[in-house]
Amino acid sequence: MDRGGSQELLGVLGAFSLALFFRLLPAKNGIVGGDVLFYGYDSFYHMRRIFVTAESFPHVLWFDSYLNHPWGFELLWPPLFDQVVAGASLLLGGGPRAVEMAGAIMPAVLGAVSIPVLYLLAKKLFGGRVALLSVLLLAFDPKHISRTHFGCPDHDVLESLLILGALLFLAYALTDRDRWLWFGAAAGALIAATSYTWLGAPIYMGAILIYAAFQVAIDLREGAPAEETIVPLTAAFGVAIIMFLPFRDEIWLSPSFFGALAALAALSFLYLLSRLFVAKNAPWIAFVPAVALLGYLAVILSYAVEMAREIRSLLWEGLSYFFLGSPAGQGIAEAAPIYQVFDLVSLSGLGLLFSLLGLGLAAWSTWQSRLPRDRVLFLVWAAFTLLLTVFQARFFYLFSVAGSILVALLFFWAADRLKASKRVEPLAAKLLTIALLVVLILPSVLGVVEIAEDRPEIAGDWLEALDWLEENTPPTEGFDQPVRAGEYGVLSWWDYGNWILYMSRRPVVANNFQAGAKDAATFFLSEDEEEAVAIAKARDARYVITDQKIVYRKLPAVVRWIDEDPGSYIAISDDSDLITFEHSKRFLGTVLARLHLLDCTNLGHFRLIYESESFAGLKCPTSEVKVFERVEGAKIAGDAPSEKPMGVVLEMVSNQGRRFQYYNSAMPEDGRYEITVPYPTDGRGETHSVGPYLVGPVEDFAGGVFMNVEVGEEDVLSGRVVEVDF
Repeated sequence: MDRGGSQELLGVLGAFSLALFFRLLPAKNGIVGGDVLFYGYDSFYHMRRIFVTAESFPHVLWFDSYLNHPWGFELLWPPLFDQVVAGASLLLGGGPRAVEMAGAIMPAVLGAVSIPVLYLLAKKLFGGRVALLSVLLLAFDPKHISRTHFGCPDHDVLESLLILGALLFLAYALTDRDRWLWFGAAAGALIAATSYTWLGAPIYMGAILIYAAFQVAIDLREGAPAEETIVPLTAAFGVAIIMFLPFRDEIWLSPSFFGALAALAALSFLYLLSRLFVAKNAPWIAFVPAVALLGYLAVILSYAVEMAREIRSLLWEGLSYFFLGSPAGQGIAEAAPIYQVFDLVSLSGLGLLFSLLGLGLAAWSTWQSRLPRDRVLFLVWAAFTLLLTVFQARFFYLFSVAGSILVALLFFWAADRLKASKRVEPLAAKLLTIALLVVLILPSVLGVVEIAEDRPEIAGDWLEALDWLEENTPPTEGFDQPVRAGEYGVLSWWDYGNWILYMSRRPVVANNFQAGAKDAATFFLSEDEEEAVAIAKARDARYVITDQKIVYRKLPAVVRWIDEDPGSYIAISDDSDLITFEHSKRFLGTVLARLHLLDCTNLGHFRLIYESESFAGLKCPTSEVKVFERVEGAKIAGDAPSEKPMGVVLEMVSNQGRRFQYYNSAMPEDGRYEITVPYPTDGRGETHSVGPYLVGPVEDFAGGVFMNVEVGEEDVLSGRVVEVDF
């Protein structure tokens, strides 16, 4: 190996080491007391599935009775990522500790492996110096790190690595005619592996077909045979189809199987159309518009063909998901368009601007180089991933791979012009070049600092609450073999379902698959307790967990699930440095408000049993996290002294020592009143009463007629009537 090759190898190894270091850096906040805390929400369900897979490798969990309680849920996540991590954990010994550490570390390792793959691709496209700077930029790219760091087990890291490898092999297949079939087959294997990792992989097949249409048009322009484009791509999709055959009927793979079949049909169509253009001496510039028009006509005609209905349905569902959004995605920050998530006039926006400038430069350079196939492929890929990112910010991690090459191109273009300029002294040119590099990498450096200081969202109050829930509620059977419904469920907003399931080992009504989200939203926003109780009973939900974010930041997303206007529940103002929330009178009448803000006031079937230590809120400060229990409620009933409202008041102390009053009331009917109450007066439990209930006419509480009433725990649990006549 020559000196230049050795230096490049050292540079790649250095970038790999930096990438691994930055991706392992979050471990300092992700390991607490020797335990691994995972980041995000989906990571927790991946870990559950990885544990099950490690126990019965290579079999994965396809139905989980602990989700969508009490009915269970069929899983649609393709299995490869969970199998890879489970396999790695078995190599480490296979114990629970090995499984958790493998789940935490593998994303960082796979993310760092992207470095040499990107280097090979960038070197082939633009040379060694661009490749070295590209991998250095990706090593500390915050958008890529955010999906590939310690404690973030998710399919994104493997999916992006596999599709990057597929692009590398396609680049060689399209430019090396002697081995185009072999490289095409290797690309097909990685495309198939991507589909075994992510349900949305067909979108990448669509990007490759877009490239094929443009490349065949370029072939017509240059007088080159279309076979040089069609054959390697056909080899890729042909191998992919072969690898899909064993599981082609599975719902998690059928979109990719049909996508690959459609891709082969599309490639055949492109080839035949190109032959027609040659035979008719049609202008090459009309090829892409002709493809678009004929494709549109094919979609229209497909409505008359029954067999095409399923493929068409998959196509529209996919396009709607990626480019039009979905009801489930509303209120999810990462699924929102980029302009709603990132301040474009910021360092993140500056980094995006550098990438856009690099994209324009890459397009110009590719044109000047007479449109080599591999560079055209890269341009289409970069533009396509940018488009995905514009519509859904979550794909920034994917665009960041191409973006690293684009920014490197921008730097060397500017540096070369500074060096060649006769108006700039050599020393000044060097200083300006260094300054330019600093400006280009500054957004990434500051982003890495933020990631390094980030803590798992579950840390703190939520973690303590879930530990308490596991230790202080009856255990449920079947957690390790979830084939039957557990004894009861826990209801919270869907964001937290995976946390509750994994950390507390309890069945959940709603989780990140959103199966129970509609019922959860209807429960929380119900203005009638009986309606909420009916939902809780239908879902066999014994416990309910709320937090400050559901009441404030997440509330608009909750409201959208019941097709209501968020503005009728909450007004959010960010005109100043402090974001303020103003709840409406309507919201204060919901079950959610009465639970979290009012400590079950005016509720008879729910009681506070735990609240976390931290308090938040300006107008109505409450604990960050609260746990409630659903009970039948004792019924304090009897003859009323008048037809005026009757009420009960009970002095309470929470598990944190906070004193509060429980209050409920009812109007008498036919001379009798009945008030359902959820708390006993025997002082048991961490959250307990202080003294008896005060029962009497509401207007007389200030010093008039009232009675002291004792209520037992069995009265509350069995719904007994406690007679109190006036």
